[in-house]
Amino acid sequence: MADEIVNRQKQGKGFKFYHFNIDVNGGPCVYKRISGCGAGYEYVAVTPDGDIYPCHQFVGNEEFKLGNVFDGISNKELIKTFKNGHIYNKPKCMECWARFYCSGGCQANNYSFNKDIHVPYELGCQMMKKRVECAIAIKAKLMEE
Repeated sequence: MADEIVNRQKQGKGFKFYHFNIDVNGGPCVYKRISGCGAGYEYVAVTPDGDIYPCHQFVGNEEFKLGNVFDGISNKELIKTFKNGHIYNKPKCMECWARFYCSGGCQANNYSFNKDIHVPYELGCQMMKKRVECAIAIKAKLMEE
């Protein structure tokens, strides 16, 4: 796919492929690169009944209920857990060259597959690394021209 993107771009028939559309020159600010989406402390999901969860993927899991819009936030410790779920608190991320592109992966995926938001979902890591590799390769090949 990366080769096809390069070939078509050179022919003036370029197209964008979402999974390789990564800004390798800039991208999000350093804070976002470290902390990710902000689930649970900057971003929350609210159900039609008013329950508040760290993100839509945790809805229905009472363990992750933060509170509700009527009574406010009741689980402040969970907010701290999510706020501290950044790449510097994920040992596996500290060893990874792509950590500033994925920000430690999706917290919900991490929990779903490992029962811990601090342990990245391995297949997700591999896919993100491949996406970044392809994005960098596309950029490099197009700069050769």
